[in-house]
Amino acid sequence: MDDKNRKKAFGFLLIAVALTALAGGLSEGLYSNFYFEVYDVNAAQRGFIEFPREIPGLIAVVVISMFAFMGEIRLAIAAQVLSIVGLVLLGVFTPPFSIMLVFLFVNSMGMHLYMPLKDSIGLNIVGSENTGRQFGVINSVRTGVAFLVGIIIFAGFRTGIFHFEGRVIHIFLIASLFFFGVIIMLIKIRKLIGDPKINTGKGKFLFRKEYKFYYILASLHGAHKQIAGVFGPWVLIEILLRQADTLAILGMVGSFLGIFFIPMAGRLVDRLGVRAMMFAEGFAFVSIYVAFGVVSGGLSSGAFAVVGIPVIFVYILFIFDRMTMQLGMIRTLYLRTIALDPSEISPTLSTGMSIDHVISIVGALLGGLAWAAWGPQYVFYIAAALSLGNVLVAACLPGRGKEENKGKGENL
Repeated sequence: MDDKNRKKAFGFLLIAVALTALAGGLSEGLYSNFYFEVYDVNAAQRGFIEFPREIPGLIAVVVISMFAFMGEIRLAIAAQVLSIVGLVLLGVFTPPFSIMLVFLFVNSMGMHLYMPLKDSIGLNIVGSENTGRQFGVINSVRTGVAFLVGIIIFAGFRTGIFHFEGRVIHIFLIASLFFFGVIIMLIKIRKLIGDPKINTGKGKFLFRKEYKFYYILASLHGAHKQIAGVFGPWVLIEILLRQADTLAILGMVGSFLGIFFIPMAGRLVDRLGVRAMMFAEGFAFVSIYVAFGVVSGGLSSGAFAVVGIPVIFVYILFIFDRMTMQLGMIRTLYLRTIALDPSEISPTLSTGMSIDHVISIVGALLGGLAWAAWGPQYVFYIAAALSLGNVLVAACLPGRGKEENKGKGENL
């Protein structure tokens, strides 16, 4: 691929990233409030909902393997179609709870298929120079759009333009239009770079001993994701009774800070290396979840007031947690440094996502039950203990010099 086409493709990729962030923020970003306000779910039910929503992440590697002949970009387009279909059905019908889970599964299938494919497509476009900086730009665009999404959600719900009352959920239909825009961008990218093939290996799942630490990191991410995406917001929704506009404001603050934080993190990856940033990520998670456990336990027991400083502290933790989750690019960049072959990146990402989702499903079910039986603090304390795994993995990785032996497939 010549530099001219690479730059054009990178521009279209940034637009696709922005549209994906818009679509996800106006749909998946509102699901917790949607469940609570429309279906009146409790913590245990909220954990159960993650089963049909996360199952697609578990089987995505099998689906990608079955349709690998399509190539990365055409399969990514098909994934966007599924996202649109599921979301439109949710938005038009607002069905009974059991049927809603089916429509949610379809939408989630599309979104989970797209996750490993978008990272692999991005790696094919950015090349091998200054990869951390370029991924920092990609994540900065995503974060900047998330700030815009926060403004849209806050204004829409505060004025009553958007709501979860009635049969039609208009904001879901608007989100589906942005998913369609992603399809257009993918078509343009395909014309410039072709359609990279997908190497599925000898079986459905691609396991190599050289990638063992990546698989461990994927497992830990499954636990972190449930806390950041499910139980962190649930402290605000169930304990503090905050609605979509409050979560939107917090998302806006986190996104605004992320506009500066994410590019800086990308530059630090290039300067300090993946290993050092893994240490930072692990210690950040431990600190945040211990603090979340203390404050959520105090709020639920009545030891802390549901106004004033404790509430502000929850808001700050929520923002920091969302920002720290943006460091997920470190795992992708780490895989890039150890990949035996570039064509193995996509199936390895898919395998990692499946491992991630096994942990996510189990974690959501057990977390919801633990919350209901013992209190929210135990969910966060367990997450803090698991976050020590990130630190231990970082300690096991080779030093900076060996780490940058990119693409050599060095045994760990």
